[in-house]
Amino acid sequence: MLEAFVNFICAFLLAFAGFYIIKTITQTNSNISKKTLLIITINSIAISLIHFLNYSFISLLLNFIINTVTYKLIFKNTIEESFIGTGILTLLVVLADIISLIIQVNLTTLKDIENNPVIYFISNILVLTIAIAIVLIPAVKEKLKKMYNILINKDLKISSIFITIIILAISAILYNLFLNYKFNLKLISNIIIIISLIALGIIYTKNKNSYIKLSSEYDSLLSNVQNFEEWIEKEQYVRHEYKNQLAVLYATSNESNVKSKIEEIINQNLNIEAKVVNNLKNLPKGGLKGILYYKTIVAQNKKINTIVDISIKSKGILSKLSEEQINYIAKLIGIYYDNAIEAAYESRKKNILVEIYELKDKLSFIISNTYKKTSIIKENKKGLSSKGAGRGNGLYFAKKILSKNKWIDEKHEIIDNYYVETLTILKKPI
Repeated sequence: MLEAFVNFICAFLLAFAGFYIIKTITQTNSNISKKTLLIITINSIAISLIHFLNYSFISLLLNFIINTVTYKLIFKNTIEESFIGTGILTLLVVLADIISLIIQVNLTTLKDIENNPVIYFISNILVLTIAIAIVLIPAVKEKLKKMYNILINKDLKISSIFITIIILAISAILYNLFLNYKFNLKLISNIIIIISLIALGIIYTKNKNSYIKLSSEYDSLLSNVQNFEEWIEKEQYVRHEYKNQLAVLYATSNESNVKSKIEEIINQNLNIEAKVVNNLKNLPKGGLKGILYYKTIVAQNKKINTIVDISIKSKGILSKLSEEQINYIAKLIGIYYDNAIEAAYESRKKNILVEIYELKDKLSFIISNTYKKTSIIKENKKGLSSKGAGRGNGLYFAKKILSKNKWIDEKHEIIDNYYVETLTILKKPI
């Protein structure tokens, strides 16, 4: 009877500690209520019953499922968010349990902890104290918050399943190692597996963070370039009128010096080239048009010879795309235009040609640029770049967009000393 009561109390305290840890990680404002107490009590009964099973992966999995449902009901979040929060909590408790065992190794035995209710209670209090102490470390707390936010930001189902498998695998291996500790080849191989799983989790989290960061940057850019697009067209109109007025003055003036100065002003390229502006008018208003305005100005400011050629028919096809589809195309164009600018700037001829045309109900976006021959490498693997570590993030982001949008086809090739990037809308939108 005493053992059952101690098991229940320990499970109750663990549920409360879990409530505090998940609340801290998820930055939720949930408070203790009668409903919360009831849910935690039911959780504690279920967990304490599982304790009577011998430790196995099944008991760990049952604990995980019960806690996932418990914290979903308490925090009223999605099942995916609860999966990830409970996964992080499980890993923290496992680590705290191992630290506790290391501390107690010279004071007691695993058999005493399991069979003596008092020692079992003290051991559990130590585990909860360690788990909470870990979360209270500012640097650790921020890392855990960041990890949680990265994993829940997008693709929740994929993230929750992936991170859950890694956490449960690591937890099961760690428990088995410390419950059956023997320094042998099996121990070393298990440690290697754990390190590999942790490395896989870190790589996944970093890649996802990079994707989310770039996606956020491009979303922000798209919202700003639409205003920029309107400003460019208005400014171009004002400057056009200004030149017309100068032309009138030129016609009415008899002073040669004045006429010479007016000719100089009229012939100056005061803004983005008029030919480019006229070509871009063939595109519907929105992020894509703004991105092309912005990137073309960036290219011209770098003294890159830039030609933009847009078919009149392209506007008809683009007008049938949704705003979300247009934004996906705009992000891809932004990435490939940036790469073209960097490559052309390093080349001797410094040329970029941007073409958008329609052929047999398919719309193609082509960006061609000159390049420095030593800078061309296999680009579509993240992180591989001749320009230094981390510069491949844009291509990685583009690859992720393309993998989710099968209606866009991408290919790249080298034609007559030009690196040519082609995006094609595979079918005419309905």
